[in-house]
Amino acid sequence: MPTSLEIPQLVIHQPARDEAEAARLAALSRLVEAAEPLPDLRDLAPAVRELFPAPAYEVGCGGAHVWLHRQGESQRLAFIS
Repeated sequence: MPTSLEIPQLVIHQPARDEAEAARLAALSRLVEAAEPLPDLRDLAPAVRELFPAPAYEVGCGGAHVWLHRQGESQRLAFIS
């Protein structure tokens, strides 16, 4: 059975709140750029959670995406698809 590989793409929806968050977003961008095509983007979620730890951030995922929110905010900070 053939498997489709996805090249991860990052969209940042909000500007960084401060220099520390800007550094995390830059690291996330490098992580996504360096990622190999993946059959399931959930494989990126642990690395995203390491960069954006709870309780300040919430990271969720499905097979085709990873999303990132600041805790307590409804708008996404970033989305990987």
